[in-house]
Amino acid sequence: MDVLRRFKLLFSMTYAGFLGNIAVIYYLSRGLTYGEIGLATAIAGLGFFLFEVPTGVVGDKVSRKTSVLIGLSIMPLATLLLILLKSFWVLLASELLGTLGASFVSGSLQAWFFDNLKAVGMESQFREIWRSTQKLSLAVSSTTTVLGGFIAQFFGFGPVIVLTALVQILLVPLAMSIPEVGFSKPETSYTLHIINSWRELRKPEIAWLIAYLLSVTLALNQFRKFFEPYLGSILAVFLGTTITRTLGILGLVEVLVKVIPRYAGVAVKGKIGRVLHEIAPLGIPLATVLSVIIPNPVLVVLLGVIATLFASAFTFNFSVEFQRRISSGKRATVISLRNMVLALVTSVFYIIYGFAVDWLGLREARFFFAVFLLGIGVAFKVIRALGVLGDVLD
Repeated sequence: MDVLRRFKLLFSMTYAGFLGNIAVIYYLSRGLTYGEIGLATAIAGLGFFLFEVPTGVVGDKVSRKTSVLIGLSIMPLATLLLILLKSFWVLLASELLGTLGASFVSGSLQAWFFDNLKAVGMESQFREIWRSTQKLSLAVSSTTTVLGGFIAQFFGFGPVIVLTALVQILLVPLAMSIPEVGFSKPETSYTLHIINSWRELRKPEIAWLIAYLLSVTLALNQFRKFFEPYLGSILAVFLGTTITRTLGILGLVEVLVKVIPRYAGVAVKGKIGRVLHEIAPLGIPLATVLSVIIPNPVLVVLLGVIATLFASAFTFNFSVEFQRRISSGKRATVISLRNMVLALVTSVFYIIYGFAVDWLGLREARFFFAVFLLGIGVAFKVIRALGVLGDVLD
């Protein structure tokens, strides 16, 4: 198997998760509240804030491959902890370990991929190669998600957790088999390297692009957060059963809502892709609003498909544009700094949203937060229409 194929397989298999978003139902079944789940997610997000820069510097100052291997070795430990889930603290430990592992992998894996392509003169093909890699990742994600949903329904969550950890363990030897080429350590000191990377992140053409991404990311996260129990409760009433007996259906729905439209959003090109990109800041929160106003299970699933399609087209174009705007020597650290900023903001959001659901109810919280995020999307559209930032957001 050549290096490019191994890279594609490695990246795609990091998306293999049999537990998927039905994990929220598992947490609830173990006695946790929405507020506790939101708080654990938020603290883990703050872990990204703490871990991303040091791990990104490992990728830039030591090696991309070393950083990825460390992260892949940590992730199965986080997954296996879920078998012991009996309290908020076990969930928090699992989330933090998972965050630490993901932090080592996140910026470095993509930077490693890009550097290897650049070293062999294939940098100009990054967009199309990245597109095909994303497609493979989504195929792996959809297959494991559906299997995981039905396994959980008929055999419980234990086998699902073990299968996920097993796949994560197998990624370590796969990563070890891939050479690292085109990597050179920056000559600046650790502190100066971070300062220079932060300055690059603060450039208007990068900072405003991240802010724009954040508006779309929060809108999609809000649609998906607690989506499974929300839809599961609607389905249970509609089918005259319990939420546990809907796990297989929810696994299929997750593929419909999360994976298939992501595949389409990555695959679409040209004018259509651009239109989806433009609609995303308004279309996603509007889909959430409609999912509350009209709680029909078929419509809710359809709205989820539409929201994810918008987000996929948006984030794919963002990823390519972001790679173009940052310098190679600071690539992993700048990506980690970007992830750190996103993690900090989303962590605050998850804390507020989780306890708001406990206080207001899931349906009411979905509606009010979606209206707020729709307002943010409108604000960005007005800014672009007025030409205040030139082509920074394009």
